[in-house]
Amino acid sequence: MLRTSRPSHPGRARVATGTNRRVLRLSGRKGFTGALVTVFEKTIFVEEINGGVQVDAPFVVDAAGLREKRNGGKYIQLTISDKTGRGTCKVWGTPEYGVEQIEAFCHAIRPGEVYRIQGYAKVFNGACEVNVNDGIASLGAPLPPDVFDPSLFVYAPVDSGSVREGLGRMAAKIDDHGISSLVSAVMDSTPGFLDAPAAKRHHHAYIGGLAEHTLETAEIALSLSGTVSRTGMDTDVLLAGALLHDIGKAACFCRQGFSFVALPEYTLVGHTALGAAALMKHSAGVDPARFSHILHILMAHHGPHGEVQPRTPEAWAVHFADNASAFLRGISDDVADLAPGEGRQGARTQTQVYRF
Repeated sequence: MLRTSRPSHPGRARVATGTNRRVLRLSGRKGFTGALVTVFEKTIFVEEINGGVQVDAPFVVDAAGLREKRNGGKYIQLTISDKTGRGTCKVWGTPEYGVEQIEAFCHAIRPGEVYRIQGYAKVFNGACEVNVNDGIASLGAPLPPDVFDPSLFVYAPVDSGSVREGLGRMAAKIDDHGISSLVSAVMDSTPGFLDAPAAKRHHHAYIGGLAEHTLETAEIALSLSGTVSRTGMDTDVLLAGALLHDIGKAACFCRQGFSFVALPEYTLVGHTALGAAALMKHSAGVDPARFSHILHILMAHHGPHGEVQPRTPEAWAVHFADNASAFLRGISDDVADLAPGEGRQGARTQTQVYRF
């Protein structure tokens, strides 16, 4: 998360500098063969970047895409990260770089790899971003894995053990054996569910985000069923729908280097269709009417904006819970980017946020 004005961590160098020229700080260590290996030190982290800071350090490139300039040219927009968070980087290049060269650089970037990012940070439309001009040459190839400390580049704020225990606790609240078996079978047969992100950018977009979002959705939905009087909700169906509503997203991402990248299925098929297909494989042993209700919850969890509209209290509860988890995560992360007394449009939620 790039800051608009918050100062760097006390005692840690904001940048590595030479006299009048920026340099990347290097150090040496001995490898297994006894040879001296050049190591790229991490002199600045994402959470420390704010307007006016010169940046020259390694970062993971999570995503790269071409964007149109106002004058008709093109630039590259990167999502960069390290263990402290994620940020935005715009690669403009220099005047001698034409559109074809910019496109070639973009297509050669391998998401999930660590690259040297050389540029300067500035605030644009209220958001801080790193801008790269001369430093575009450093994006020609990722850094080799033996020249940096990998522990500095994994952004995973989730307590995976606690989330796993929470999911088990919520599933144990389901009394019906057939529905309980359905939830267990689907989750156990879904590789990557505990590790995948819940989205590409807007909410829970980090390792373990999908499982964390799923747990929050189930807890909120169950709370709604016990708070609103006389709803008569089927809590077994409600919990199964909440726990499985985004199960299809696990098939939409794959691990690549330090990141997860979206597969074509993310947009070509969609996670609701993939989730429904997963449920259909394990429908045996569940009362047909209750299974149809669980399937309806999964298909309708996008609410009024989805292809299928919610038609039961349980489906609406899961939709509201899903939205609450996603939107509050996005709002919280947008506010965390700000210093006290600042306000702007949030990069994730695209709504105005303020930090008191």
